[in-house]
Amino acid sequence: MTNKSLDLTNTANAFDLYGKEVIKRAKRNLKIKRKVDGKYITTDNSGKLGKSLKYKLVFGNNKINLKFLSNVPYADFMEEGVRGSGKFSPDQKHQKIKESSKKSEYKFKGKNIKRGVLKDWIKSPKMKLRNKEGKFIAKTPKNIQNAEFTIGRSIATSGLSARHYMRDAIEESKKRFVLNLKEGLLKDLTTGINIK
Repeated sequence: MTNKSLDLTNTANAFDLYGKEVIKRAKRNLKIKRKVDGKYITTDNSGKLGKSLKYKLVFGNNKINLKFLSNVPYADFMEEGVRGSGKFSPDQKHQKIKESSKKSEYKFKGKNIKRGVLKDWIKSPKMKLRNKEGKFIAKTPKNIQNAEFTIGRSIATSGLSARHYMRDAIEESKKRFVLNLKEGLLKDLTTGINIK
């Protein structure tokens, strides 16, 4: 008896629609201000992360897998968050580890993040620098360096909030996907059955 491969064209179409919808919603989630750990924040100021999101259908023997991908190295950190090291300096007494990242598999080990990681973000037009009095200040090399140190230390010790931009997009799209999947699978099964 030979194993006949089933034609899953309609099922694949349902997965394809689902992949497109999830990516569309994930990109939207990255652009809008969302409340995370008590603050309203926009996740993707540069637009790099949103542009990197894609999906891929992987076909096996009578099965289809859907993979969501990004070539940006920090994509998983933004999704899951990163636990803070908790190594607070005396002047950081008011800070604590971010609640949303406490279950993350990722964790900062030191008191600051790698130098240069935040530089492009700080230089971006959307980022405004302020002094201790709250007044806007120019983005001089010294001010950028100071901001990078202060923000980097806060991120490393308190953690990086989990954004769940992808998880939420998957949940938001699931209901329609289940209906499309049932319909596609039923079409494929009825097309593949030959009654003699």
